[in-house]
Amino acid sequence: MPVKPYRLHYNENPLGPSPLVMDRIKAHLAGLSLYPPRDDEALRNRLATFYGRGVTPAHLYSTYSGSEALDLIARVFLEPGDEVIVCGPTFHVYARTAEWQGAKVVDVPLDDEDFSVRIDAVRQAVTARTRVVYLGNPNNPTGSIVTRADMEQLYTDLPDGVTLVSDEVYHHFVTHPDYPGSLADVAAGRNVIVLHSFSKVYGLAGLRVGVVISRPDIIERLVRLRRTFHLGSLEMEAAVVAIGDQDHVAQSVALAKRGKKTFYAAFDRLGLAYWPSEGNFVLFRTPVPADELTAHMADQGILVGSGSRFGLTHCIRVSVGLPEANQAFISALERILIDNRQAVTTDGR
Repeated sequence: MPVKPYRLHYNENPLGPSPLVMDRIKAHLAGLSLYPPRDDEALRNRLATFYGRGVTPAHLYSTYSGSEALDLIARVFLEPGDEVIVCGPTFHVYARTAEWQGAKVVDVPLDDEDFSVRIDAVRQAVTARTRVVYLGNPNNPTGSIVTRADMEQLYTDLPDGVTLVSDEVYHHFVTHPDYPGSLADVAAGRNVIVLHSFSKVYGLAGLRVGVVISRPDIIERLVRLRRTFHLGSLEMEAAVVAIGDQDHVAQSVALAKRGKKTFYAAFDRLGLAYWPSEGNFVLFRTPVPADELTAHMADQGILVGSGSRFGLTHCIRVSVGLPEANQAFISALERILIDNRQAVTTDGR
């Protein structure tokens, strides 16, 4: 049974890993005194078979988390004085890893109504120094996507020397009919790097396994930065088994879908604006400052994500949890809003 604190701030899978993964990890513990394989061949082969659509092991490279993948991309593609484009509010690691390489970060903000990418503005922001455009797809914290048509426009408009990075770690949760087919784009040789992760729907955030999918020539450049031992044996064993349990994936996706509907209904009832999400989380607007509401929630054993670190000072990102956690969040939110309204009424007398 879930226990407090309810962790609704990191977009984790509340179901945890597949039971098959847990069994494999337990069986593998006796081998922890042995060094793991020096490469990720077994995982790449398994992923290539699973993905299909023309993706081969040469299109794949696993990393110690998606954040490491972003660091490697920045080290390969960026030099001091280069420029990258991000579309905020978005995942802060895009900018951080670029800045570590001395690159200038150009923020082309998302549309302030629906958080869609402003394609014309992105194109206008490109200069002779632009090397990378980062896209969260679905985007964190907004849950919005870049559509197929918008991706096609970027492929057409961006110069050959500008690489698209499509961070699709939440792609399992997407139901939008216009979501891009990025794996086919990779197999077709387009200038895109796609990021996947085992931290979200697979419930393996604690093992930190990311996946880079791109043209073989780009993968080869990333592989040159590989450590002597690539991933730990538990990480690779768990990832390989996780791919094989798509029933667990389906259960996790269904749980997220139901949880979002529960949140939407509560926000409608409470008169709170929110943005329908293609991830396993929802961003909503609150009359209470985000940091203040987050603190009140924490006092009640419920952890949610303040939008202030994204520049959204009156927005909260809440992850879908198990039904008990979702209901605890809604009840706490209602109490906080009632207390806030009473305080406003009192102060206004």
